[in-house]
Amino acid sequence: MECFHRESAALSSSEIARKIGIPRTNALRLLATLQGRGWLERTEDGACYRVGLRAFEIGANYLTAKSGTAALRTVLNDLVMNTECTAYAGTLDRDDVVMTHCIEGTLPVRFIWKIGDRLPCTTTAIGKAILSHLSDSDIEKHLRPGPLRTLTHKSIKSRKALQEELKQARKVGWALAREESHAGLTAVGAAVFSGGKPVLGVSVCWFDHPPDRKRLERYAQSVVQAADRISREMTARS
Repeated sequence: MECFHRESAALSSSEIARKIGIPRTNALRLLATLQGRGWLERTEDGACYRVGLRAFEIGANYLTAKSGTAALRTVLNDLVMNTECTAYAGTLDRDDVVMTHCIEGTLPVRFIWKIGDRLPCTTTAIGKAILSHLSDSDIEKHLRPGPLRTLTHKSIKSRKALQEELKQARKVGWALAREESHAGLTAVGAAVFSGGKPVLGVSVCWFDHPPDRKRLERYAQSVVQAADRISREMTARS
């Protein structure tokens, strides 16, 4: 199932076998089982497999079971109204940020990460915001050995640069990602807490051209206020 993502939404049995490193005959047996249980389905031409309805149902159950999901969506909607930007919530999973919620903004030009998209955590405002509240040892658990993963030429490449950005995020209470996940895209994010620990983050993103520092800081404060609202809701429910 981990073979499928935004860039590889449909894969042939040969591609899947190659990705997981097993013979195609073995892969076909696994695929038949997953298809039979609804986890996978065939494309219209029958040549490839894609994620099935059962996977969607489980994903929807995960979001429903998360404490404060309804309140989170309400706050994100308010965040869009206040900023016109697309608003996100996401969580750390190993060295990725996974987008769990997305409310599309109303700006005439916008870029959308889909729910379920994975991005290297150090390229996102959500990832940096969460990391800024972790200990050095916990931060290392979310980083792969060697150079940091990048998506653009402006992505952070070194641990030293990351440490400086996290230090700044701790100081101001929000994190910035400028053209680190996509060219031209700026995002600001803040962490959401439950039980005293950062459990997810919220952010807004927009094309900041020409760069406007006052607008950026205004959006950042809106994001911080939204994160605080969600944190209080989650604390009240726990």
